[in-house]
Amino acid sequence: MAVSPQPLRQPARMRRPAPQASRASTTGRKAAAPRKNWHKERRRGAVALVTATILFGILLGAFGIHAQMAQAAARAAARDVQIALETGASLNRAVVLFVPEYGNVCRRRWIDNATWTLRDGGKVGCEEEAAWNSAVPPREHNVERRIDAIRNVFQQRALGRME
Repeated sequence: MAVSPQPLRQPARMRRPAPQASRASTTGRKAAAPRKNWHKERRRGAVALVTATILFGILLGAFGIHAQMAQAAARAAARDVQIALETGASLNRAVVLFVPEYGNVCRRRWIDNATWTLRDGGKVGCEEEAAWNSAVPPREHNVERRIDAIRNVFQQRALGRME
């Protein structure tokens, strides 16, 4: 006994409901399929591209301006800090100028007020170094007395009498 396969059945057809009547069909005109106007779509794309480009340019320009302003503020702050450091540093040290009896070559020494140490500043021209004092009326300076006063301060400090 041979079994034969059953033939495949055709799917049952379903009836779809009829489309609802649109206004065009009620007036007697046939409803037209919407046509795409590629010119309008291309124009919309171009407008969107131009708008996006302008917004990007504005954003980039604002970032550049912000960066420049931040950099200028940082430079001003650094300059203020540098001025403050120079002012503080200039109060921590002083210059002593040793003027010779004859000639125009002076010896310069640096005094550190915090540690009272003397450092050699080299030989300089007296006219250049003393030019800042040209508007002050001349006073009598006794160099020996000044050196003795400086020496006494160092001696007192070495002995521990300085407060």
